[in-house]
This record gives sequence, structure tokens and C-alpha cells, in this order.
Amino acid sequence: MTRPRPMRERACAWLRALLRGGAAAALLWTAVPGEAQAAPRDDVRGAYDQAKEQFNNLELDQALATLDAAVARAEGAGIASDPTLGPLHVLRGGIIFSNTGNRAQALAAFKQAVACDYNSTLPIELRSPELQKLLEEARRGTTRPSNDAIVHTAPVYGRGGDVEVAAQANVPLPDGAQLVLYWRKAGDSAEFTGVSMTTFGNFGTATIAAAEHADAGIEYFIYAFDANGSTTLANRGDKEHPLVIQPSGDAAVVAAGGEQGKTGDDGKPEQPKNKPKKNKGKSKLPRVFINLGFGTGAGIARGSAELTYQQFTPGPGSTSYQTREQACALGRWATGRGALPDQVGFSQKLNAISGITGVLPASVGDLTAAYDQDYCSQHHPVTTGLASAPFHIAPEVGVRVSNRIVLSLFARLQVVTGSRVFTENPTKRADDSFNNEVRSPNPPGFRRRPPFTWAIGLKLKYFFGKDDRKFRVFAGGFAGYGHSRLRVNMGFTNDRNGNSVPDAIDIGYSGPAGPNGTVDVNDCVVVWPYTSGCVPPPPGEPPPGDPGVADRKLAQDVATGTSSNDIRIDTVKIGPGFVGGLVGFNYQLVKHFALFAEFDVGVWFPATSSALFDLTVGPVITF
Repeated sequence: MTRPRPMRERACAWLRALLRGGAAAALLWTAVPGEAQAAPRDDVRGAYDQAKEQFNNLELDQALATLDAAVARAEGAGIASDPTLGPLHVLRGGIIFSNTGNRAQALAAFKQAVACDYNSTLPIELRSPELQKLLEEARRGTTRPSNDAIVHTAPVYGRGGDVEVAAQANVPLPDGAQLVLYWRKAGDSAEFTGVSMTTFGNFGTATIAAAEHADAGIEYFIYAFDANGSTTLANRGDKEHPLVIQPSGDAAVVAAGGEQGKTGDDGKPEQPKNKPKKNKGKSKLPRVFINLGFGTGAGIARGSAELTYQQFTPGPGSTSYQTREQACALGRWATGRGALPDQVGFSQKLNAISGITGVLPASVGDLTAAYDQDYCSQHHPVTTGLASAPFHIAPEVGVRVSNRIVLSLFARLQVVTGSRVFTENPTKRADDSFNNEVRSPNPPGFRRRPPFTWAIGLKLKYFFGKDDRKFRVFAGGFAGYGHSRLRVNMGFTNDRNGNSVPDAIDIGYSGPAGPNGTVDVNDCVVVWPYTSGCVPPPPGEPPPGDPGVADRKLAQDVATGTSSNDIRIDTVKIGPGFVGGLVGFNYQLVKHFALFAEFDVGVWFPATSSALFDLTVGPVITF
């Protein structure tokens, strides 16, 4: 960046000479009619806004050029000492320091600022301790031009003309503070009308239209309030001792005692009752927001797992595994994907696969009679508790529909669910699957994934804070349609051979256990697909190929070959309706680019009702 040229020395010398002229000279600016200065002051305000925007976009050289040109135009218009130039000189000094680090040039600019407005303050973007010390140093080297709480000269107005009222708070006005003009026709007993003055820095203006005062005399007073309107910072006159002016070509007439404000019992100025609302003006909040959020979430998992059928736990001592469970395991495997068939459809499937050697643990009739579609269709329950929704992408397009309200359309695309469910491969032919997966000592497993998880909805956001702030907090609500999935640790291993028994506890037989822990052959139930699991071993050394020994060993190989880390991770699907509230912030880095963070709390319903908490952050393109 190039170093900015310094301010012309003649302007600096002129301003110092003006200060030496004393308090009376410092008040000369208020005697100039408002009409004569309105256009130059508007130019000053416009240049300040433009330079501040350039500064926020890191266009420091352009911002300095804008300020220098505005100061030159103000000098040409005869308002070089006008208080509205205070904010320009402060901004100029801050940019010089940010751009070059030149302390002397920044201090010179600050001295020009306090010469125009003794109470000039730094904009929020420049409020560093070092710059604040520089500004205080400039103030210490300058004489306060007036001790009045509000510096003001009564305006002159003619019949049929508007009354232009100007005033300068002789105290630093905090962010969002307001100057308020209260007026009524002279001699009128009505309440004073409050008018928010257009404020720039510590300087404010207001107009009383000719049609409103109707060529009558005017009683008025001026108050300065904090941002909440609850604390009086300064006043000139009050409702008991108003200032009074009459339409005339002569100097304005001010009533005796009108220079002082009335104080209450606590020594503070008495505040008028009818405080006006501040003029909101045009919002500086961007009109369009294009968000791309990245986030994670957590919710309350309850109900049943999405991809895991109810698992069985056969073995010695178990009486829960019977022909019905054999039929369920067969029906789930034979169906592969989709809904389980009714009893007729199940019988047809059994007949279709009955040619595969060893596939049926009982007759088609017995299996069909034991089959219960509703029971077999049940999914495994999950333990209610907090579960994660690992990662989502949330594109959003919002439009500002009022000064503070943004309406947006958003999507929630859960690209990571964390699901790890392995079963037999449902796409294989039945004979291939049975011989190479279901009856394998080391089944490879096929990963089943839930469908793509999406949701879409509307958000309404209300932005808090002052309009010119880069950092804006918002809150609001949302509603929409779609699903989310919560990651759930099922607490048992996968079922890679597809027999509805977790692989780590696979076994070839089940039934009540006797005193020695064994299952009597008469009470034994084979666990599918180990159709010879209940065949007792012959006395002595079993012959090679003994079916009972082979099936029991096959089940044992599956169990012992399963890693303890092969835990089944399933999901709980929630939705499809949802509604909730949100809170977050938007930080405008530069003109068209911002960052946001948002925390959502939603209720999802009705299929599986749950609460979901989402945290989303990301970039924003704004217009």
C-alpha cells in the first residue's frame, strides 16, 4: 500500500487559530442557517459511510482518498470546523495508523477531530487501547470550547419557513445514543412533541415544518439519551424552562432562564415523559444471505434400530429359540430386502428354496405354521439415551424481509450417519448365499447402508444489535420435512452369516440345560442354518464327516473367528416432521463475505419422536 499524503498544513493552522478564538468562536457554526449547511453535511456523512465501508473491505488507500476529498470539499463549502467533520478526522487518523503505523500523523488527524468536536470518539472497528490513548492525548492538548452540556444556538426562521434546529452534545455519546428535540407552539398547554434528531457523531439536526408550527412562536428543549432511552446524558432547557423563539427576521428571542435544565430531587435532569422512538432508517443488514454450513448434532435415540432385525440368543439354558425363530431367520434371509411376506408368501419362498441341501431345519408345513409375520418383522430395540448425528451439510438461502428479519429456505444433508451394519449379501442367488456366506466359517459380510438422509425447511431469524455492527446475534425458529439419523451402538456384533444371531455368540443348538449344563437331545432345537446341530455325537471317536460335530464346529468357528471390535453400529431414523428454535451469530468480515454459527434445538415427529441438537458453522456470501 502507498503511504497517504498528510493533511494540508494550512487547514491545521487555521483550526488551531480558531481554538484560540475562545468559546464564542466555537459556537459560530450553529448560527449558520440549516439550509445553507445541509448539503455539505450530507456530503460529509455520505463520505464517512463510504470510507468506513472501504475500510471494512480492507481498501485502506481508497478510504483515505475518500476522506481527504470530503475534507477538501467541506473546506470549500466553509464548514472546515463543523462538528460533523470530527468523525471523519477520527476515522482518517485510525486508518493512517492501521495502514502505516505512523503515530505522529494519526495524532495530527485526531487533533483536527477534537478541534471540530471535542468529544469525538473512535468507531468500534478502531477501538484499540493504543488508538484510544492517542485520542486522549489529542484531547488533552485542546481547550474545551464550551462548558454547556449541549451546545446550541437558537435558530432564526421566517414566516412560512421551516425551522432547522441543530445541536451538539458536549459529552461523548455512546453507541446508539440519540438527541431528541421536544417542541410545541408557544403558549400551548399541550404536551411537547418529541422528534428524534438525525445524529452524526455528537451532532444532531431536526426540522419543524412550516405547516406544523403555522408561523407561531415555538417552545422547545433538547435532551440526549443513552441507547435504551433510560438515562439522560445531557439537556438544554426542559419542559419547565423551555427555550422560546418567534418567527422574525431579527435575532431569535430566547426566554429568560431557558438556558438551564430543570433538576429533580436527585440533582439529575428531569426527563420528559414522551420519549420518541428512534428513527430506524434503512437497514444495513445484507439483503441476501447464502450460507454453506457444516455441522454435527446429537439427539435422544429411542425405539428400534433401522436395519437390525430382532436378534436371537440361543444356547444351553435358552427356551426362547423355537421353530418360530427358525422360521423368522429363514424368512429374513430369503427375503433379502423389503418387507417380509405374509404366511402364504413365506410358504412359497420355502418351496422355492427347498431344493438347496440342508436349508430347511424342519418341514415346510411346520415352518409355515410357526411363522408370524408381525413378530419376525420386529426390529431390535435400542437403549434410550443420547446419540450422535455425526456430520451434516446445511446449504441455506435467506432474504431479509424487514430491517431485522430474514426468511430462509434451508436443507439438512446428513452425509455421515456412522452406520456399520454387516449381514449376508441380499443380492446373491439363494444357493450361492447359503453355501458361501450362511454356511461359511468366516462369512465376509455385506455392508448395508441407510438411505440418503435429507431434510428441508424454512427458518425465520431476528437479528439483534445495532445496524452498523459486523457482529450480529440472531434468534428465531424453523420447521420442515425430512429425516435425521442418530448413530447407535447396538452392544453386540454383526450378523455376517444372516441367521439373526450375533456372530460372536453363534451356536448350533439351543434348549433347556440339564444339571451338567448340557441340552437333552429330546429338548434340543437346532439353530438355523446348523440343521444337524442337535445330532448327538456317537460313542467314542466321532467318524469323519459326522453331521452333528460338523455343524457344531462350524458355528463355533464363526463365533471364535469374530473380532470383539466388530460391533454393530446402527441408526435410529427420526422424523419426518420437525419444528424448533435457533440462536446464532453472523460476523461480516468484508462486504460480501461473512461467517456464521448456529445452534438449533428441534423436536422431530411423529414416527419416532425425539429431540435433536445441531451445531452448524460456515461461510456466508452476502449481497
